[in-house]
Amino acid sequence: MLMTSTLASDSSGGSAVDAAYQRLVDAYLAHDRALSVRLDALMALDPRHVRGWAAKAIFMMSLARCELIPAAQDAARQARICLGDDLDDELYVRAAECMAGGDWHGAIACFEQLLGRNPRDSMAAKMSHAVRFMLGDAQGMLRSIERVVARSGRSHHHAGFLLGCKAFALEENHRFQEAEFVGRSAVEREPADAWGMHAVSHVYEMTGRSDAGLAWIESHPQAIWGGNNFRYHLLWHQALFLMDLGDLTAALDLYDRYVRVDRTDDFRDIANGASLLKRLELAGVDVGDRWDEMAALCARRIADRSLVFADLHYVMVLAGAGQTDVARTLVGSLLANPARNALQSGLAQRIGAKAAEAVVDHAEGRHAAAAEKLLDVRLVLQAVGGSHAQRDIFEQIMLDAMVRSGHPQAAGLLLVRLGRRGG
Repeated sequence: MLMTSTLASDSSGGSAVDAAYQRLVDAYLAHDRALSVRLDALMALDPRHVRGWAAKAIFMMSLARCELIPAAQDAARQARICLGDDLDDELYVRAAECMAGGDWHGAIACFEQLLGRNPRDSMAAKMSHAVRFMLGDAQGMLRSIERVVARSGRSHHHAGFLLGCKAFALEENHRFQEAEFVGRSAVEREPADAWGMHAVSHVYEMTGRSDAGLAWIESHPQAIWGGNNFRYHLLWHQALFLMDLGDLTAALDLYDRYVRVDRTDDFRDIANGASLLKRLELAGVDVGDRWDEMAALCARRIADRSLVFADLHYVMVLAGAGQTDVARTLVGSLLANPARNALQSGLAQRIGAKAAEAVVDHAEGRHAAAAEKLLDVRLVLQAVGGSHAQRDIFEQIMLDAMVRSGHPQAAGLLLVRLGRRGG
């Protein structure tokens, strides 16, 4: 059991705090909807819990919302105030300070130091994995989780969740056969492992095995329905499989019933909705006014500038709703306004603005311009974060633009895509 330096003074209190912390770790690994409840329960038992304050800061920064930065910085300060002399706690505090200060690579370095000291620290392993995912660092994800799995052993009580992380990292490094085997093993060990189930879904998506993907999702309800809004992303995968199988009506129905049922402005929910609607439109489906509710939310995020991956999907929504002037305002923000950290500013200048402008060009019928801009960034787009399956929408827009503009490379790249996805 992980220990902290901020246990209650009596043994029964200490055990209660330890148990509450473990429930928090379990919820985080499982993408459980009870995560915030678990954190509140921990802090109610021990208001000076160092890792509780640090986790709060890191969780808030992972939401990529500018209005949460002051609260995240305050949580990191509280973690520092409560810190004793435990070195592992100190590393959690440093990680929280780095995240809240925009130094995400610094946070990863802290997590890796923690794992070097204690490879069985599941919270640090998942946090390192999650932040690397947001940075598009597929190779780093795999290196980190392979070390953790090798050193923590299969007897670890979180082995299923850790294997799920390994499966996803393997998939993002195009090691599909290994990823499928490891992911299936993860879910067999831990049926609530939404991330492991998700990893295998990605394998089926990237290799064009839609029948198997649909059956896989339908046969693992526990990993879906016990989760937080991540369940909508899993149902997004189900919609993609349905589209590949030609059932566009069922995919649109999933959009209405699940993918956008909560209508939040969480960037992950927006990304699910935007990319699914765009895929449906590219397939010839009239999606009606479904863009409008997201556009009202995205218009408020023009100056947010917390995460380029989010910005690209905000632009997609605004362009999809016909609000191309507003979308171009966001493109201008990517070029002119600094992001909430230097890394995202650099990504916006090098990649984000051109990709965003291409999305607007495509929406306005300037297909040749859209194709050239997306061709320019296609090989470096991974740096904005997200998964191959999520970023695939930009390749689909690019290919559509190339076909419509008669681009000489269109046929070749279409064949490359077909071969890569199981041909």
